[in-house]
Amino acid sequence: MAGALVVDRKRWLGHRWHRHGLSSSNAHLDDLLLLGIQDGRPDGARRSLRARSAPEAIGPGGPLVVMWSVRGAPHVHRLDRLDFVSAANTPLSTDIGGAEQVFAVDAVAAALRAVVTGPITKSEASTRVTERVPAQLVTWCERCQARHVPDGLFRTAGCRAQILVGSAERRGTLLSPAPAHPREHPRQARATLLDTFFRVNGPTTRALFAEWLGVEPVDVDTVWKAVDLVPVTVDGLRYSLPAALVDDLLEAAPPTGTVLVPPHDPYLRHTDRVLLVPDQTHRKQVWRPVSAPGAVLDAGEVVGIWRYRRGENLVTVTEFGTPTAGLRGRVEGAAQVLAEVSDLPAVDVAFADYRADKA
Repeated sequence: MAGALVVDRKRWLGHRWHRHGLSSSNAHLDDLLLLGIQDGRPDGARRSLRARSAPEAIGPGGPLVVMWSVRGAPHVHRLDRLDFVSAANTPLSTDIGGAEQVFAVDAVAAALRAVVTGPITKSEASTRVTERVPAQLVTWCERCQARHVPDGLFRTAGCRAQILVGSAERRGTLLSPAPAHPREHPRQARATLLDTFFRVNGPTTRALFAEWLGVEPVDVDTVWKAVDLVPVTVDGLRYSLPAALVDDLLEAAPPTGTVLVPPHDPYLRHTDRVLLVPDQTHRKQVWRPVSAPGAVLDAGEVVGIWRYRRGENLVTVTEFGTPTAGLRGRVEGAAQVLAEVSDLPAVDVAFADYRADKA
């Protein structure tokens, strides 16, 4: 890649740190909420927001709401941007699934709008939707031992229909219609989403963006080729960045501060894992396929993982590097944010040595 802009990894970390709202400023929080902050039990999105010193007012009345959006996962977005979010995460006829996929999503979305007129459990909504859609959209589910619309299609249609997601009793999922909100008529929503992704994350690749969005790389070819991109290398790895954002990247301040973020936090999800966590053994600890831990971030780096035991009100931190009193003090302070999110006066913090775990 002759002529590529070479960027120091610390500069890249600083750019992402500030654009992800992990510095003292929330100037770019609207961009992050446009992409979405993934939610998950317990209090996933609230923990991500609190780590950014941002308001946590999430609920069906807004200003922040939860909806199935990126990859069909529940994400927090601003209520007044739901039209854009829905358009940006709806399949296009030019995608690999073609017109058949668009028809399926539209049909299930129409059924959801008819069924979800007030709070209703996902199970009940699924039963009623199944009765309304064409038979070819219904399949047999071994887990449920019943016929219903496949969950992936159901969630994508839920985004199309702007169905909000919440928690019911017994840890079930409660659906409700989005309340009245400012209307938008977004054009080229996927292209705007790509622009926002670049602003928040800096250099990336077409494959990384497509994987995050949950589509095939070929599905983003058109919007990708429409951007005036320059080649960038960071720590020997190759990426692209819009020419208009080069100065922002080069002028980024070094990252400072220590925070604990939940497993699906955008800082962990929107990136090349090899670049963010160069050590392979550490990556395996951070991104586990099941029961992934939270991550300890210090000055932009992932320096450990954490787990919270609610019954013991205990945060256990496993450090990757050599423990220092200064870092442990900062981590103990950052851990108290978890107490605030859980409405507790404080949490206890215990430290485990990663090297001891490997021995």
